[in-house]
Amino acid sequence: MNSLNPIAPPPTAARVAKQVLTCISLMALFMSQPVWSQEEQSEKRLMVRTGMDAETIAGNRPDSAVWLSRGDQGRVLALFQPEQDPPAKGALVVLADEGVSAASGLAEAIRAPLSKAGWAVMTLGLEPPPFPVQQWLNGRMTKASKGESADASDTEEESSVMIDVMDEESPDQSLADYRDRVESSITAAVDALEEREYDRIVLAGIGRAAGPVTRQARADGRPSDLVWIAPQFYSDESEGLVELLRSATNPSVLELYSTFPGDKTLDRSANERAAALKRAGIDGYQRQPVAMSRRPQAREAHAISNRISAWLGSRQSE
Repeated sequence: MNSLNPIAPPPTAARVAKQVLTCISLMALFMSQPVWSQEEQSEKRLMVRTGMDAETIAGNRPDSAVWLSRGDQGRVLALFQPEQDPPAKGALVVLADEGVSAASGLAEAIRAPLSKAGWAVMTLGLEPPPFPVQQWLNGRMTKASKGESADASDTEEESSVMIDVMDEESPDQSLADYRDRVESSITAAVDALEEREYDRIVLAGIGRAAGPVTRQARADGRPSDLVWIAPQFYSDESEGLVELLRSATNPSVLELYSTFPGDKTLDRSANERAAALKRAGIDGYQRQPVAMSRRPQAREAHAISNRISAWLGSRQSE
């Protein structure tokens, strides 16, 4: 036998028992951890991605943070930057894309160049809809993209499934509650700018935020100048867009769209939307191509703000 490579003695009973106890302890620790469903994992990742902790954002930006009251719906955080060279040309309320805070991405980056161009800017984050509502909306969009229409039985079946998930609240009601919260945030921002005596107030929506800012443009003297930045609409928003703009007071809409290749279905929907608005005689509607990402990035803020400033200047001179 080679003395340099001794054969290990067989394990004692005590050692075996200790190893078994260690394995059992590790398995118990593993089993005690929470088990997330696929939907819960997706929602958790979404909440982490958005970074919409208002208290933290306000603490990091004390000079620009403004808390707006939404009545019985609590308060919402906005970030405000006044114009750099008074007198101001007006003010913009910029609603970030869905799931993005007022302190992130394009919404964060666009304040400085617009302020330098003579506009006060107030940005708002846009919380995503409840996860089951997102599934419901995306299901409707899938059917619409395939040219299918949801009949009564489809709607009842979808609603019954969502009711089970959403604690007895119908998807329609949950969506209405969500949109009411978003619109009350925009209203609070407009009110705050009016209190600061800005005469001209423009609403701008990035991506999914195009729908909420458009619903805000009602025939009640509120802002009717709208800017859509790489807009995306849910199917029910697209279907009611023409009537919604018809109900507004002399609406003017600038749509900035990306020239980069991307989703052909979205491009087709955008072309159909533009054609429908033209047929409806929405004279203030204008589309302009911009060399920006399909989901605009902070680095593109200067190019986008230049387009917005130029368009608003042309509207002011009319």
